[in-house]
Amino acid sequence: MRWARALHWGLQLLPARTPLSGRRPASSAARSLEAAGLHAERDKFGGVSVHLAQLPAADSLDPGTFQSWLQGAVLDVDTAKVLVVQDKNKTTNAWKFPGGLSDPDEDIGDTAVREVFEETGIKSEFKSLLSIRQQHRHPGAFGMSDMYIICRLQPSSFNINFCQQECLRCEWMDLEALAMTKDTTPITSRVAKLLLFGYREGFDKIDITMREFPAVYTGLFYKLYHRELPATYKNMTKL
Repeated sequence: MRWARALHWGLQLLPARTPLSGRRPASSAARSLEAAGLHAERDKFGGVSVHLAQLPAADSLDPGTFQSWLQGAVLDVDTAKVLVVQDKNKTTNAWKFPGGLSDPDEDIGDTAVREVFEETGIKSEFKSLLSIRQQHRHPGAFGMSDMYIICRLQPSSFNINFCQQECLRCEWMDLEALAMTKDTTPITSRVAKLLLFGYREGFDKIDITMREFPAVYTGLFYKLYHRELPATYKNMTKL
């Protein structure tokens, strides 16, 4: 019997990559399962399981069902402008950071960079993790806990070529204007203010950076995200 399992404490991973033309940014995973005739069951490990044998056809389940969201706050430090979009087919056209869904085995920064490019045509480099939104009993995540991550990215291109299937508008907006506008989401407004603080006072005060370390398992590595340590503490061997 085939099973699919979605763990919502951290990143949700999907079984297959969703093509750009078929992406589903606003739909609910629970609704996708219901539409496919599947019923989710919570298991003792804190995840959600479904019997894929219930599927009438192999392609009747939206592969985006088990994905998770990341956004990239792309800030041009030379102009203090930040890349923002308005989603298509929304009741309220609020400005937000571009982003999207993760692939299996994809690092946080890689997801943000890839999704920003696919959505806006802007190339960028991962700089840091800025925020994590945690929500329990999320209606779109089978009632489980859900995390939503925003990263700081540095652009390496500037000519916008946005995906018209997903976005109504896309532009470089003054960071201070984004921090002050009411035409945005609460999370975007808060992170814009955080970015403005880092831009004015130093990104070392807001950045959660990444370092890679060898795992205890031979040949494997992990990535650790934390505030930057001063060199005297990095290299200390005794008190």
